[in-house]
Amino acid sequence: MKGKTNPRPLTESEREELIRLRAENEYIKAENEVIKKRIALREEKWAAQLKAKKQQSSKNSEKKDTN
Repeated sequence: MKGKTNPRPLTESEREELIRLRAENEYIKAENEVIKKRIALREEKWAAQLKAKKQQSSKNSEKKDTN
């Protein structure tokens, strides 16, 4: 690790940019969370549809076996 140095104070424009970048970072984090939740919901929906298809297929094969 580097030794401690006293950083120079930020200029007004650097402070403004830091504030803007922090806000943008928070927005992007929130956006990513929304995207992750949408993906999870979509995967749950697909899993439910697949389960329903398998159950329907199983019911159909049982009907064929009894005929």
